[in-house]
Amino acid sequence: MARKIVIIGGGIAGLSAGCYGRMNGYETEIFEMHTVPGGVCTGWTRNGYTFDGCLHWLTGSSPSSPYHAIWAELGALTGKRIINHEVFAEYVTASGPRVKQESDANRFIDSLIALGPQDTDILEQMRADVKLLGSMKRPLDAPTKKSRLAMLFKMRKARPFIDLFKRNGSLSIEEFTARLKSPTLAEVLKLIVPFDDFPMISVLSLLSMLHAREAGWPEGGSLALARSIEKRYRDLGGTIHYAARVTEIVVRSGAASGVRLEDGSVHKADEVISAADGRTTIFGMLGGKYLNAAIRGYYETLPLYTPFMQVSFGVKRAMPNLPRLTTFAFAKPIAVGGATAQWAFLNNFGFDPLMAPAGSTAVTVNFWASYDYWQKLSQDRAAYLAEKQHVAADVLTWLESVYPGIAADVEVTDVATPITTERYTGNYRASYEGWRPSLKTMRMKLPTTLPGLRAFTMIGQWTTTFAGLPTVAHDGRRAIQKLCRQDGRPFVTSVAE
Repeated sequence: MARKIVIIGGGIAGLSAGCYGRMNGYETEIFEMHTVPGGVCTGWTRNGYTFDGCLHWLTGSSPSSPYHAIWAELGALTGKRIINHEVFAEYVTASGPRVKQESDANRFIDSLIALGPQDTDILEQMRADVKLLGSMKRPLDAPTKKSRLAMLFKMRKARPFIDLFKRNGSLSIEEFTARLKSPTLAEVLKLIVPFDDFPMISVLSLLSMLHAREAGWPEGGSLALARSIEKRYRDLGGTIHYAARVTEIVVRSGAASGVRLEDGSVHKADEVISAADGRTTIFGMLGGKYLNAAIRGYYETLPLYTPFMQVSFGVKRAMPNLPRLTTFAFAKPIAVGGATAQWAFLNNFGFDPLMAPAGSTAVTVNFWASYDYWQKLSQDRAAYLAEKQHVAADVLTWLESVYPGIAADVEVTDVATPITTERYTGNYRASYEGWRPSLKTMRMKLPTTLPGLRAFTMIGQWTTTFAGLPTVAHDGRRAIQKLCRQDGRPFVTSVAE
């Protein structure tokens, strides 16, 4: 009889574990608190418009990327057109200049040199580093001794690149831009990822992937991607339950033996994998009984990803000249929904015909938000809804000032706050990607098991720093690889038809 795995959470990590579990002959059952798959990888439809709440690009969209194998095995891209943008983004600085980020890294860096010619030397070094990163493909599975040596040899040959590994991991954007003579150039580069202590090597990695067309957009967006993996899981014979909130991981004789749902029902298992919120798993479902000082320290001291709020508009017009992504830096920070916004992301989905009715465009605006402000406000339903309307009006006024005439064409408006994120995903304090990305967390390895508890594994964004979609999908794959090793069986995969 096949061993049974119960998986908590139907996000990308949980779906991945379910798929690979089925490929390897395990009986699997997923319990998801929401009514749709995907977790944070989601979107929602309002009057024919789909507002995406996750994807900006998908690492591994091209067969040249090692991560493409995972998406092929999970059926994530089956039948989907991949859209690659010639111009990925535009950055509107507070001081005035607007700079387009072309996906072709050479053209983008040429435009940066034109903006700050006094920094040509460091930008040429940046160009060389992007090319080097493009030549360094890490294998999905454990590298061989030969492949490790080959990669080390490449790194030794690249003197400019070695500088990015200073001080326990990398050089931050703040440190990198401090070397620049052009303040405008520094301002532009900081807008690519607006975290001062974000590793510069991750910025270069994005430039490298865009250049190689390995970070495209899968037609239909986030929810369509999750639905495709859900279909693959069901086709493999997996079972998934929606609106099924797990309240307790049942433990017998020091081993996880199943889960108890909110309705009181108990579902037995030989192994339990939690792809749910880390804090809820450890301190809620397990009652805080399986801890050590290090694990407790993560949850007490590591900074969280700042939550977003998203204001979405269905615009009854085509907007072909609006870039895929525009990041605006404000000369004077503006107050939005209890927080002070220094910048905003404007996402245009007009390039994807599945996101809006013909001749129309789905547009979203994202800001960092205050969780505490919205959590307190949500205690008064009327006040909460009124503030959402107020924020929507303020954002539309700002959007009209940027693109005159757009307000008259808005026919659908939607506001998602941090409370929306928390309600539908369970993420603690609406932390979008778990731990805040930084130099400190870049190379951290968080435990996937807990002391004193057998037959249990944690996967997903709370055990993996820099937890993008390919990372958590890989996490689900690794969890089943480990289980196969424990059970003395070969790990096998197959590609979706």
